[in-house]
Amino acid sequence: MRRSLLVPVLSLLAPALLAGGSLVAQSHGPTAKPASNVKGAPAGPHWAYEGAEGPHAWGRIDAAWRACSVGREQSPIDLGGTVMARQGRIAERFVSTPLVLFNNGHTVQAALEKASTLTIDGTPYASLQFHFHHPSEHTVRGKAYPAELHLVHKSAKGELAVLGIFIEIGARENPAFEALIAKLPHTSGDSVPFKAPVDLAALLEDRPGADEAVYAYHGSLTTPPCSEGVRWTVRERPVAVSFRQMQRLVAVLGESARPVQPVFDRR
Repeated sequence: MRRSLLVPVLSLLAPALLAGGSLVAQSHGPTAKPASNVKGAPAGPHWAYEGAEGPHAWGRIDAAWRACSVGREQSPIDLGGTVMARQGRIAERFVSTPLVLFNNGHTVQAALEKASTLTIDGTPYASLQFHFHHPSEHTVRGKAYPAELHLVHKSAKGELAVLGIFIEIGARENPAFEALIAKLPHTSGDSVPFKAPVDLAALLEDRPGADEAVYAYHGSLTTPPCSEGVRWTVRERPVAVSFRQMQRLVAVLGESARPVQPVFDRR
């Protein structure tokens, strides 16, 4: 299991750690409650990110989750070596939308009232929700970022596509993130409504019409049941938040990342 911040990330944070205290010390919150006990969460087997019910055991906890152990197109993976970045336009039409932040016992998730649209190979996918992981689930040539945001989409046929955005620590406060950071639900089952629309384009630092370096591959959900057939697009360029903002996000998330999975024969 990866520690909450890997050595490459810590080396970048040394000046900030000296000035602002330990990020790692605040990253390990209480163990998440079982998903079946979370208010509003569906009943089901309990899984976790560590211990006896951690990622190594997911495929054995429930027969429906067997892909977690035996799947050949699992996510996340290490990017930049076997999967090369390519220049292209992320065909996402972001809209401002009211949302509800919800702590589901494993992560903080935002349910979106209005859908943005991601188009891949001519197929439109409507956004459903976004959520966070700490540290990043995908790595780039072995390097993990402090956090990663996943914007989950679904097509009219029920197929899934996820846009991944890395989150790093920068020198300044991120005003677009501050409203979310200030109201993170800390306890499993808690929710916080945002009735005023949240500007996703500003939050994710969209650059309309600009080419981006992106990684694209076929993978899976990164949590049980680890279903495959998910179209992944991971943007190379990260979003930056301040050290303080990252501290607050990590304090709620704790360790919430599945280890990288074998690539096998995927391109």
